[in-house]
Amino acid sequence: MSAGNPMRLALSHYLRTLRERDEFDRLLPELLTEMGYIALVKPKAGVRQFGVDFPAAGKSPADGIDELLLFVIKQGDIGRRTWDGDHNAVRPSMDEIIDVYLASHVPLGYENHRKVVIVATTGDLGQEVQANWAGYTNRHRQLRFEFWGADRVSDLIESHLLNEHLFDGQDRADLRKSLVMGADSDYRFDDLCRLMLRQLGLTADGQLSDTGLNQSPATLLKALRRVHLAALVCSYWADAEGERRQALWVMERTVLWSFHRAVLQRLHDDADIQLAIRDIWESYLAAARRYHDRVERHIRIKDGLSGYTREGAEYAITLLEQVGLLASIGLSMVMTGHATPDGEDQRESMADALENLLRNHPAAASPRLDGHVVDVCLALVLLTQCGRFDTARWWAAEIAGRMNFAFTLDRMFPVGTDSLDDLVELEVGPGDELKKLLKQCSWLLATIASWSVMLGLDDMYETIAKGHAQSYPEVGSQLWHPPLNWSAGWYYGPAHHERGSSEAPYLLPASAQDLRDRITKFNTSGRLKWEETSPALQAGLWAIDFVACRHFRTPVPASMWYHLRDEPTSMAEQIGADD
Repeated sequence: MSAGNPMRLALSHYLRTLRERDEFDRLLPELLTEMGYIALVKPKAGVRQFGVDFPAAGKSPADGIDELLLFVIKQGDIGRRTWDGDHNAVRPSMDEIIDVYLASHVPLGYENHRKVVIVATTGDLGQEVQANWAGYTNRHRQLRFEFWGADRVSDLIESHLLNEHLFDGQDRADLRKSLVMGADSDYRFDDLCRLMLRQLGLTADGQLSDTGLNQSPATLLKALRRVHLAALVCSYWADAEGERRQALWVMERTVLWSFHRAVLQRLHDDADIQLAIRDIWESYLAAARRYHDRVERHIRIKDGLSGYTREGAEYAITLLEQVGLLASIGLSMVMTGHATPDGEDQRESMADALENLLRNHPAAASPRLDGHVVDVCLALVLLTQCGRFDTARWWAAEIAGRMNFAFTLDRMFPVGTDSLDDLVELEVGPGDELKKLLKQCSWLLATIASWSVMLGLDDMYETIAKGHAQSYPEVGSQLWHPPLNWSAGWYYGPAHHERGSSEAPYLLPASAQDLRDRITKFNTSGRLKWEETSPALQAGLWAIDFVACRHFRTPVPASMWYHLRDEPTSMAEQIGADD
């Protein structure tokens, strides 16, 4: 393999990170299909037919002879232990193939096919067993033997899954650019995004292109698999360069745009399309776990993330980004009942991670951009869904108190423009006109006020309402509500810029009970219940909706978290029991 080819280098690295089961063994059948072979039996965990993990049949691309390929799948490098260490090692598996499978278990119709035993692994053939491999294969000259290591498989992937027939010249160029730029923390994978749009048949504004209109479900299925592979390569490459945040971003964008493409033609409930999207979702969750593992050691110590920034505003922005990331990852685990490959349920550990971040980083209670309302809301939803009501109430009270103080002081308040330049100017001495502009819109004020009454923080709410009425009435408190057809653009980009409606001004009555009554009235009015029209919920992946909120900075609809009070074990009942 040429070290100068970044795509092959990235593919090889990606393969070396795959697990044998549910990852490498799912990739191989797809590769063989593009090579013109048919997998006779799909690989299944725990099922091995006398040494054969799965057989595939087809014509050899080299000489056109019918072949029966018998795969032995392993993970990592083949060393002495993997070669002959136990009954699951390579040599005993090949012995079983020769002694039992070829003697009595060749599928009907394939007896006269040339037999090829292929050991496929995500690593290399260790130097210490190369002589053993040569000796074994020379003793059984009646068969063909091949070793497919990471380098060999990466060559086959580039030739068949990423070839010029499936990926045109521009796609391949864009993929290479993405690999070269992927280690830049400011890069947003524009090149990979263009590749995805072309493959999925989408225009720049997220509508169906002429290609998309002519895609059959079968053609779209292949496009989804190619997009998935391209994204995985970029994600793993960024991860290898120490950019796990970038790696996670790639998988977020891929699952969102893939789901958007399915929703456009109402294919999200098609069984095959849904399975392809679930595969991408699993890859997102894997990237999310790796990201969690990277930041966990920092969030467990006091101000452990402070070394990544230079000053107060930047620190707060960094913290709130981590809050949103951990919250959306946690909700993804909660809503899918996800466990690690070892079977460990990660829902509680994600809630623990968020709590550690909030408790050990007090500045996380000081949002500096109004857009941080997305991260705050996701965190409060996760905490309440995991029963962490004490933490939710404590943190909401901290935010409410600090925000009220900042608006009253007329300094260091969350700016409504979400502009970092405006934030800097606010700190160095802005004029009255800029301050007025920065306070025209505040989703955060309305959101924290509403959460305060929902969490039973009546005194804190009434302090905010009084402060708003007397000290900062010019702050434009408002809430955004999505339209009835909200899902049309939810998974493609920011959904609130040109769609939906704002409840503005969002009046804050003096009494907490009055606002609580208004929320109850809203809930009973039958106005949009977000989940009832969610295609992601229909597909069993409701968490995608929340990932979209964080990724595209779309406010979490109040119509969703308002209804948390109405659930069978409601927030109100739990808070009452705590009191």
